[in-house]
Amino acid sequence: MRGFRRRRQKPLAVEHLGGTGQTGRAGPPSDPRAAMRRVAAEAVILQDEAEAVIRGVRAREGLGFLAPRGGPLVRRFFSLRDLLPRACDDPADEERRRQLDAILHHHALAVWVALDLLAYEWRSERIACQLDALDGLGTPAVQLEQLYAELAGRSTDHVTEAVRASSAG
Repeated sequence: MRGFRRRRQKPLAVEHLGGTGQTGRAGPPSDPRAAMRRVAAEAVILQDEAEAVIRGVRAREGLGFLAPRGGPLVRRFFSLRDLLPRACDDPADEERRRQLDAILHHHALAVWVALDLLAYEWRSERIACQLDALDGLGTPAVQLEQLYAELAGRSTDHVTEAVRASSAG
């Protein structure tokens, strides 16, 4: 008897970016700010997929459909934390590093908890209420956009307005 293998309809964003969830360091980055910029850029891309997974959880899509999308995202957000510099000499860059670390941790936990709530929804009406209250990644998503704009050297006002306009529509 042959085994059944489900086909994926489209590749995940994590797979396009080469995200395996595993981190391998070749050595310390020469410029911690450039390393933070690269991590923030990937996180901004991945947070769109994370928002889609959370919307799917709130809409009660099947766990068998959402978990293969959400699991790699959680692993990648955690592995991006490992790619951050351990410390920065500049106090302003150190503050940005701490913020980026906290935002990546938040994003990973938000997707993980959303999937966990969906898995146990049948146990309690209160869990169902929590699922109804899910509202994406929230303020940390906007903060990540602003942080990336700072690291890339762009004006944060333009990014803030663009993010608010996209979330309002």
